[in-house]
Amino acid sequence: MILFKKVRFKNFGSFGNNFTEIILDSRPTTLVCGTNGNGKSFALLDSITFALFGKPFRKINIPQLPNSINKKDCLVELEFDIGKTSYLIRRGLSPKVFEIFQDNVLLNQSSKTKDYQRHLEEDILKMTFKSFTQVVILGSTSFIPFMQLTAADRRAVIEDILDIGVFSEMNVVLKEKVSQMKTRQQTLEGKLEVLTEKERVIQGYINNLEKIKKDTDDERKEKIEECERNILELESQKLSFDEKLNDLLEQIRDIQGIQKNITSLSNIESRLEENLNKIEEEIEFFESNHVCGTCQQVISQEIKHKCIDEKQKKSTEIKSGIEKAKESLKKYSDELRTAQEVNKKINDIKLKISSIEDRIDNIMTEIEKTKKPISSDSHDIQKEKDTLNKISSERKKISSELTRIMEDEDYMATIGSLLKDSGIKAKIIKYYLPIINKLINKYLSSMDFFVKFNLDEEFNETIKSRHRDEFSYGSFSEGEKMRIDLSLLLCWREIARMKNSVSCNLLILDEVFDSSLDSGGTEEFMKLLHALGKNSNIFVISHKTDQLIDKFSTVVSFEKKNNFSKMIIS
Repeated sequence: MILFKKVRFKNFGSFGNNFTEIILDSRPTTLVCGTNGNGKSFALLDSITFALFGKPFRKINIPQLPNSINKKDCLVELEFDIGKTSYLIRRGLSPKVFEIFQDNVLLNQSSKTKDYQRHLEEDILKMTFKSFTQVVILGSTSFIPFMQLTAADRRAVIEDILDIGVFSEMNVVLKEKVSQMKTRQQTLEGKLEVLTEKERVIQGYINNLEKIKKDTDDERKEKIEECERNILELESQKLSFDEKLNDLLEQIRDIQGIQKNITSLSNIESRLEENLNKIEEEIEFFESNHVCGTCQQVISQEIKHKCIDEKQKKSTEIKSGIEKAKESLKKYSDELRTAQEVNKKINDIKLKISSIEDRIDNIMTEIEKTKKPISSDSHDIQKEKDTLNKISSERKKISSELTRIMEDEDYMATIGSLLKDSGIKAKIIKYYLPIINKLINKYLSSMDFFVKFNLDEEFNETIKSRHRDEFSYGSFSEGEKMRIDLSLLLCWREIARMKNSVSCNLLILDEVFDSSLDSGGTEEFMKLLHALGKNSNIFVISHKTDQLIDKFSTVVSFEKKNNFSKMIIS
């Protein structure tokens, strides 16, 4: 379990040159309040995620993080314990700072910053930015609830929580090894074919030498002429293959360029899909709501129609862009498939040409040796037999290695089937799904939301009411969605605690009580918070100071003086 102890920062956001320090593990529940722009989110959300992952929680450009007045010496320090080991993360801007201290000893910084960050996430924290925000933070406008994540992102979060992401990493390594083995196998098969041909030619040559010793000069001459005819035939074959090779080389395309275009178009299509989903959610909001969820002002019909028309127009434009991207993707995919087929034909022809050239060289050697005096034939025969033995020995080694590679491929195929999403991970997820669904429904019931919530093995939801009517997440009100999001967050924390994978003491709720939860839901959720507070340190950011101040053990407020934020603890 990760025990976050304190975070301190200076020249970060709206905070000045003196360190502001927040103790994270002293109180079970803390209310964080203050008017907008006074630094609440900078102090808790952005400072912690910046220290851990090098980026703020909210969508803020990195250059905007240093204080706009001092413009330098921006520094955040975060202290936490994992078991008996203590850690300190120091990260800053202007100048750049990134240091990890383990038990007061600075860890080796010889590697690149990217590798240093990977070590922090994979070996120390054992969680990514996405997993951290799903388990620790809920409610901010920039936060994407679990139910709104893509299927791939949902799987990634649950794999981190269940600590089974290592199987995906192993699968990537396995695929790379299989690819290397395939390449090695093709190389060895080519060598084996050449060696087999050499064996055949040399053995034939030996047989010929032994026969030549008994043949007349006319028979020797006839043999040489036959070899020359064979050479002419082989050269004719080689010429034909050369012409085919030149034709194919003119057809070959830039495979890497095509793959780059496909990757770029796939990214564009993905971003367009995300923008389309966002716009459709906004359209649905304006169609379903008459009051602004942030300022509580009534949205006029004129504004609603205007906003809906603008967004529908933009939606149409994006859909058109998606269709164009798909058409281009199909085009480049077809080009890539054609280029790969041509490339395979080129490699096959090159191998055949190489084999023909080897045969021509061997026949030329045979001709030269045939022209030698008969007295040297016995010596030549023994020499060729020695060469043949060496080639045979090399061929056997290659055949043995090929057999081993094919056996390894069988083993790796079995391992690959276990490492797929439908293998070991599916077994583990299937085991935990009943526990996950039970916990989610338990927390929903605790907030007086009596539905039957169920996630399947593909993490698709089925929600049934008392009357067994089926609903989807998107069909509920914002308050009901918030109850589902809260239940999922609490479920992930409980599963993480059970697995001890990404379990931690910290829970931050950003304006959860300010919009979507009614008074009844607030009371029920406060009961859950106090129960969780026995093992957690909960920070609630809210504008409802008057309604909530008596429900928390500590109140931290932020205000601005002379353009700098200041923290007040009461």
